[in-house]
Amino acid sequence: DAGAEDGRPFVVLDRTLFHPQGGGQKADRGTIGGVQVVHVAHDGAGGVKHYLAGDRMATGQTAEMVVDPDWRQLNKRLHNAGHLLANLVEARFPGTRGLAGHHWPGEARVDFEGRLPKEPELVRQTLNAMLGEAISAGLPVRIIGDPLTSRAVAIGNYPPVGCGGTHPESTSELVEVQVRYVKAKGGRVRMAYHVVGEEAAT
Repeated sequence: DAGAEDGRPFVVLDRTLFHPQGGGQKADRGTIGGVQVVHVAHDGAGGVKHYLAGDRMATGQTAEMVVDPDWRQLNKRLHNAGHLLANLVEARFPGTRGLAGHHWPGEARVDFEGRLPKEPELVRQTLNAMLGEAISAGLPVRIIGDPLTSRAVAIGNYPPVGCGGTHPESTSELVEVQVRYVKAKGGRVRMAYHVVGEEAAT
């Protein structure tokens, strides 16, 4: 299918390599038929819309897809880092539970419910040390279930968590992750983080 929304041309393909935006993760970038893809989103009917920077394509047209590998890798790392951080927090501080993750470059954070037994800065330092150890250990990252419909991701021996995002094969690919700040208020905790090289890739 092909069309336009608010002046933006889009195509829906019979199959795609592009990961749509969702689950706290940015959409893939790249080209279709040499035309820049500016956004990718679920269409609400089981398909995926690819919004293009150039002229619309015709229904029935065949086109080559090229996904930007550096942008895909950055989003894999950011998404997986958020899952790893949640695993570590829940294991280190019983009674905490991950609520939501936002894994966009420059904005990455995870929200938790629960209370921390330490000062936020001490928690931040503790978690940064734990992140370094987990990355150095090269924990395997496994996708469990049907990768196209209902799946979960498991890091090392941590429990699987439902997730439709992209992930690396090992925590070693994260290279370095740092918690930037920890803010606690009223039984909720927000932790912001970044991955090394994030600024250069955006």
